[in-house]
Amino acid sequence: MDKGRKFRCIRVSSAQSKVLPGLREIEGYRGGYVLRKDETNEAEFLVVNLFDSLEAIKRFAGQDYTTAVFEPEATALLSRIEPVATHYEVRACTV
Repeated sequence: MDKGRKFRCIRVSSAQSKVLPGLREIEGYRGGYVLRKDETNEAEFLVVNLFDSLEAIKRFAGQDYTTAVFEPEATALLSRIEPVATHYEVRACTV
């Protein structure tokens, strides 16, 4: 494992141990996924969080729920963030 890749893995591990457990305490939060795509010089992450309803999202994010919410610990770990949160309704599930 190259040094850069090891550093990225440590950063993700830190997020899993500090940021993700707090989400479990949010009413209406049902779990989520952190997806990773390795690029040449960095890794890209996509976070998919599952909530019971739009009301549950608003309890977490506030009335302006299209503005992405990042904990300070997560912001410190990322080189850049997407400021807009996109929301979808689950219409089918195979898991």
